[in-house]
Amino acid sequence: MKATAAPADATLTVDSSRRAAGRTTAGPHGRRPRSWQKISTPWIYMAPAMFVLLLMTVAPAIFIFYSAFRNDKILGGVGKFVGLDNFITAITNASVQHAFLITFGFVAVAVVLEMILGFALALPLAAQTRANKVGAALMLLPFAVTPAVAAMIFKQLLNPNYGWVGYYLGVLGFPKGLDLLGDPTSAWIVLVILDMWQWTPFIALILMAGLQSLPGEPREAAMVDGATPWQMFRHITFPAMVPFIAIAAVLRTIQAFKTFDSFKILTGGGPGESTEIINLGIFRVGLQSFNVGLACALGVIFLIILSLLVPFMLRIIGRRSDPEEM
Repeated sequence: MKATAAPADATLTVDSSRRAAGRTTAGPHGRRPRSWQKISTPWIYMAPAMFVLLLMTVAPAIFIFYSAFRNDKILGGVGKFVGLDNFITAITNASVQHAFLITFGFVAVAVVLEMILGFALALPLAAQTRANKVGAALMLLPFAVTPAVAAMIFKQLLNPNYGWVGYYLGVLGFPKGLDLLGDPTSAWIVLVILDMWQWTPFIALILMAGLQSLPGEPREAAMVDGATPWQMFRHITFPAMVPFIAIAAVLRTIQAFKTFDSFKILTGGGPGESTEIINLGIFRVGLQSFNVGLACALGVIFLIILSLLVPFMLRIIGRRSDPEEM
């Protein structure tokens, strides 16, 4: 028997009905209409968080940039537009220049020492043993303490009348009642030690995680070839750790530039102006002298400097993190 061919009219009817159905579900340009409800729902959920973000970050930033070009004062009424006068005053002021210099000096010394000590702690703690896990957990304790609380504890320990530090220094033969915060050199040493005590665990944890992620095959091959521990560290471990070192250095540098609590509580910028970092200077100008315009100009200058420094460090990270360049 021969198969009966389907009538041409039936085929055309089916095709036309399919095209008609497609036109009913498609848009004017052949696309299906988007569901605006599905698009708007995520934005509705994010709206409260975005509002808080705008209120707490964007709005203050706009106010700072606006006030930097005015001579507004908290107790002086409404000011007026003064152009770049605040910036010129800030740049040419000797105290501001000194504050910027000692800020950069503090950041450089503290970050370098913390990187060295953090690497030294990360190397033995990288081995995943029970004792090392306990040590890593204990190492988090200084990092968990609020900077202001840590500074208050250190100030009590350093009190020349009843502080433990002065007592034990006297036992070791130093003069009794030694005021370490009253001398510029010893005050700087105390501030750096406090910063190292609190932030070295942060560096150590980042580097410890990097060491634990390194493959063991290159070290095993080097050991078979008779390489010494120093040679393995210099030619295998350290080059592979450069990306982690750079990340830790950038994060710690940004955080170090925001240091305020320890300087305000321990020394208050003294003796004299020997420890007057730029953050303390902005605080004094804005909240003690009530010169809002000049304080905002100082903040903008500080922001510009950090905005130039951080991309430079990030470019170094990208270049050193490339496996072809390592």
